[in-house]
Amino acid sequence: MTAPPPTANNQSKGRVLPSARSPQSQNGVVLIIALIMLVVISLLAVSSMRGAGSAESIAGNVRTTELATQAAEIALRHCESSAIKITKVLAGDTTSAEATYSTTLVEANILRASTAVQWQYAPFWDNTTTATFVLSTATLALTGGTTTTYKRPPECMIESLTGVTPVGTSASFVITARGFGPEVEAGTGRPKGAEVWLQSTIEIQ
Repeated sequence: MTAPPPTANNQSKGRVLPSARSPQSQNGVVLIIALIMLVVISLLAVSSMRGAGSAESIAGNVRTTELATQAAEIALRHCESSAIKITKVLAGDTTSAEATYSTTLVEANILRASTAVQWQYAPFWDNTTTATFVLSTATLALTGGTTTTYKRPPECMIESLTGVTPVGTSASFVITARGFGPEVEAGTGRPKGAEVWLQSTIEIQ
């Protein structure tokens, strides 16, 4: 008797057939990958926007500080030249370039020598007093500043360490100036914004 021919079931017996993924499962994997990529791209975009905003803010702050520094330098140089002029004129010099410097600052604006350092006294600066000299808009324009750039003009204080110089003696001054950024509003009181202080000591023979 001959054995029957093997059937299809008998041929596959003992072998593991590979299982093919269904189209639905493949679509699910693609969706997850797309969502992950979307999240990564979104995070990169947000990080880039924050970096750009920070760089712009830093650049704005640097510009504001530089403008306030320039204003303080204008006031410091003007008051130094004014102190030199007053000293020269009191000594009888009326023809030299230093003695003919254009300024509205007068001898009465110079604070006499004192045991207390007056530039450190805040009310002298933040209130309307004669202790500080506020640069006029015309002076500010002549020295390089513009009234459209600065709402509050810079100011300075001249303190004589030896009194205003009589003829034949030397004079020493400590000069303090402060400038404001373009965002500081005009007027008196504590400034709200950039504020830069500069100081120098000069001695005139």
